[in-house]
Amino acid sequence: MPALPSRRDVFAVPAALAAAPLYASAPKPLDGFGKAKSVVVLYLYGAPSQMDTLDPKPDAPVERRGEFGTVATVLPGIRACEHLPRVASVLNRVCLVRSMSHTSNNHAVSVALSGLSKSLPVIEANKADAQHQPYFGSVLEYLWARAGATDPNGLPANVILPWPLNARTDPNRWSPHAAWLGSAYNPVFPLFRGAGALEAGFPTANGPTPVRGRFDPYDAVTPDSTFAFEGSELPADVTGVRFAERLNLIGARGATGEGAERFARYQRAAARMIADPRLARAVDVTREPLKVREKYGLTLFGMEALAARRLIEAGVRVVTAFWDDYSFSNNAWDTHYNQFPRLKEGLCPIFDRVLPAFLDDMEQRGLLRDTLVMVVSEHGRTPELARANGGGRDHWAGAYWGMFFGAGVRTGQVIGATDKQGAFPTARPIDPKDVLATAYHLLGVDAARATIPDRANRPMHLLPHGEVVREMLA
Repeated sequence: MPALPSRRDVFAVPAALAAAPLYASAPKPLDGFGKAKSVVVLYLYGAPSQMDTLDPKPDAPVERRGEFGTVATVLPGIRACEHLPRVASVLNRVCLVRSMSHTSNNHAVSVALSGLSKSLPVIEANKADAQHQPYFGSVLEYLWARAGATDPNGLPANVILPWPLNARTDPNRWSPHAAWLGSAYNPVFPLFRGAGALEAGFPTANGPTPVRGRFDPYDAVTPDSTFAFEGSELPADVTGVRFAERLNLIGARGATGEGAERFARYQRAAARMIADPRLARAVDVTREPLKVREKYGLTLFGMEALAARRLIEAGVRVVTAFWDDYSFSNNAWDTHYNQFPRLKEGLCPIFDRVLPAFLDDMEQRGLLRDTLVMVVSEHGRTPELARANGGGRDHWAGAYWGMFFGAGVRTGQVIGATDKQGAFPTARPIDPKDVLATAYHLLGVDAARATIPDRANRPMHLLPHGEVVREMLA
């Protein structure tokens, strides 16, 4: 096998390392290489309890198995929580991994979605910590740009919904960003324009009793709720000709210097967004018939999933939809307190509606032929129940699940297994870096060979470890 390029060669011809297909001399890739052209991440922030959702342990002691019953799924011998009947009916159309595992028990979203191998609370609490690495969507956008594979009209490649992660409750925590690759590769965030619809919503994690949410959009939204990009449409009194004249005037100013050039790039990107209405229209879910929105469920996460489908149709290549905190009493899927009321009344029924609706919609529109979908979180929950009113489980990275479908994924299977108490994998443990390596592979990037520059402008691999999960490949 020919030797890898030298460091001098790397920086002389940076596109040579932009993506795995550029390695003409590389070994023959595994199945599914490059089959996906785009990716959707449906992220359940806070971490679902594996035992109380898709890896139930009905034979475990009651203090561990919890109070929920189980239902048979469409896959023989595979059972799911009784409050996920719709998801149970579509497991033959997905790949369920039940043996996810790592060692960072601290809402380490950066471990799940970037090259960071191990995290600590102090790292996650500081989005500016120098140890953070670029979000994998930003890495993809960087590689595509270096290979000349970005949208010629300037459509952003990387969009996150509904806002920067943790922005409502702890904006100093880590949210996906491009780190040292530069702000040009940061994700784009639309604005949520909507309102919660329930004055008395679902039980929350606030206090020793299941206090109910109040106008929380994750419980329900009003039918006019949508997403938008501020300033992405021309005012009524500004014609296309007038807008073009303004752009010419800006261009004639001829500012120089690194800061000015960076600002000019942002101006050009904003101008392209205004001139090309695809993005603004794609995030406006009210353009969909009400019956379509109702199929997803009139909830914030439901509208995020619908907007993700619309963004993929418009040509955006990386869409991440976070089920995030809305208020300090909600905590998304972080069920330390009031776990069973929260799962039974709110979390499970909403997920049980959104996931099958999104799967149906993407499949019926033919989008799964070249779109990878990942339903993931940062860890699982402790096998033993906490002594809290309504039950509760704490952070546990020893075992949890992920769900995958779409381009290049072999569906209708369950990969891996955990012990009788849902504590650790007993078969095929899979690290988050294995998942990212598999995603890169399906998107046409060999993570073992492609590189990005590090902070000192030296080539570094995309991941510190991790291998493609061959069983996942169609």
